[in-house]
Amino acid sequence: MKNYRITAKLLSPLMIQENRQSDTCQSILYLPGSTLRGALAAKFFLIRGGPEHKDFRSLFLDNSPRFPNLFPTDEKGSVLSRVLPMTSISCKRNSGFRGKDKHGVRDTLAASAASRIMQASANENFWICPECGEDMKPFPGFWNGNPGAPCKFEPTTLYHRHTGIDRDTGTVAPSIFFVTQVMADFRKDDKSEEYHEQYLSGDMFISGEQLEILETLIEDSLFAGADRTRGLGEIQLSLEEIPHPEVKLEDWNEIFKAKLKSSMGNNMPADALSGIYFSIKLESHAILADKFLRPHSDIEEFSSSDFKLILKMTKAQTVRGWQSAWNLPKPDDLSVAMGSVFLFQYNEDEPEKLENLLNELAVNGIGLRREEGFGRISVCDDLHIIDKEVI
Repeated sequence: MKNYRITAKLLSPLMIQENRQSDTCQSILYLPGSTLRGALAAKFFLIRGGPEHKDFRSLFLDNSPRFPNLFPTDEKGSVLSRVLPMTSISCKRNSGFRGKDKHGVRDTLAASAASRIMQASANENFWICPECGEDMKPFPGFWNGNPGAPCKFEPTTLYHRHTGIDRDTGTVAPSIFFVTQVMADFRKDDKSEEYHEQYLSGDMFISGEQLEILETLIEDSLFAGADRTRGLGEIQLSLEEIPHPEVKLEDWNEIFKAKLKSSMGNNMPADALSGIYFSIKLESHAILADKFLRPHSDIEEFSSSDFKLILKMTKAQTVRGWQSAWNLPKPDDLSVAMGSVFLFQYNEDEPEKLENLLNELAVNGIGLRREEGFGRISVCDDLHIIDKEVI
């Protein structure tokens, strides 16, 4: 199997409903893997056949590829966006990566881990903006994953206003008014104030046979999301083979230990710098369950005595969806939200075994419903080991 970047160009505004309320419909600001998978399946029904077709089973049922979330990206669609970790913070007054009127972004993983290991309160000054002295708050969203030249990607949003129509008179019905939010099919550059086409991107592993089937479905545009009968959700997909980066565990471990030592000072415990440290960040919501299928927030692959959980920063997220084949809502699932971070300490002297495990999980993901884009992870995020105070 090879790794491909899948890029979606928005040909019309896109709406992915965040909830099922009909009066104010907020849109998710990315294209979920489950929605992408459903749109491609609907296109297959339209031009190829039903679920009994062998190509349908190959692409969607038998050993299905893990369709990714497609996140906002640059004006060319050439950058694979990454989720900002929950450990990232920025000034509450002028938030953003350092630049014009922006006070920069800081990562708190090492400082928080040092506080947890020493069982002491963290240095309060660490959560104060070095530029203006205001508090620093969580900084969520999507970025280019490059600490050397960081850039946050935010799609432009629009609001559509609608009135109800009286069925008897064909005129506006009283007391019926609702608003829907959509992701625009253009993006405004804050620096140049120019308008660009809006692209979304993600990556997926897929076999040669599945690639041939997928290419027949993306020769022309397809529709995804809500309000498709009103012209929303038209996208054009493209594929490009790209390398999949290997985990650089040794370098990351050494730099992170140096940051940890600096945060703890001279009173650190004797075993604080032993073993190998590594972090796991969720690039999508992860539906984690124990052996009785009860929701929980632990990663089963690291539950053995070889691994020690030092710190986790997580948030619960309810996953909702719509099953077009049933014309019914999918059952709600409780997940761990994207951007959640886990820090582990590996205590065995088998670094190659650990690297193999981490590379496997980076490809295959964790938890349930992985074919819909859930449970995607990245290992040892570079943002955790930045050498500057803020970037």
